[in-house]
Amino acid sequence: MQTALPETKNVEQVATTVQAFIEAQLPNQLIELLERIVLHNSDFAKNRDLQNLLILTAIRSETGRVMDYINRLDNYDGTKLAAIAKEPEHKLYEEALCIYKKVGENVEAIKVLLYNIEDVKLATEFADKINKPEVWSELGVAQLGLSALKEAIDAFIKAENAEFFERVITLAQGMNNYEDLVNYLLMARKFKKEQRVDSELIFSYAMGGERFLGELEEFVSEPNQADIQKCGDRCFESRQFLSSEILYKRINNNQKLA
Repeated sequence: MQTALPETKNVEQVATTVQAFIEAQLPNQLIELLERIVLHNSDFAKNRDLQNLLILTAIRSETGRVMDYINRLDNYDGTKLAAIAKEPEHKLYEEALCIYKKVGENVEAIKVLLYNIEDVKLATEFADKINKPEVWSELGVAQLGLSALKEAIDAFIKAENAEFFERVITLAQGMNNYEDLVNYLLMARKFKKEQRVDSELIFSYAMGGERFLGELEEFVSEPNQADIQKCGDRCFESRQFLSSEILYKRINNNQKLA
């Protein structure tokens, strides 16, 4: 370590020496050895295997050094090392987050914030900074799991993700929050040409009260996928009579209108 290795330029000699330290189970000495090779020996400084080994050894035996290595080195297998860092026996969540950010694994990074560090505020700030649909989608799913409807809808709208419309509808109706649901469904119908989406939008307009009657009337006058008859009956049963009147007029159901 003091004399021979710093002077060698032979890859096989380095590999043999590193293997000897591994077999001797000397992690602290191995870290010192690897630091000399990777951090101070320019011939092997960019060696991917050695960088991986240095960080991995630190994760397992010298956790205080991991963050420094992550920041100083730039030719290691980030995805693999981050997965190891966040394992239950290590719990190096900040280090895993740093790696994911460095290698551009933004979805994995926000997952660490949401499910390991468990800081929704930081996750939201991260999503706002990155501003990528896949990151907003991950945040939206997490907010949905927390029954944070408004926040989930905001995230899904920014992601333009309509995949979870069934869950959003169920949660919104359970919370009697039709105003936010209208905003979500207006986005969702751009990507989901489904009867359920348009029908629920009509019902949400109806449940939103008189201030939405203009939007309801305009919506049903345009092409849509909704079952107007069923929507009218549903509004009538929910005592949204002005809305049901608009719908029955639209389909000329004079019996129901009367």
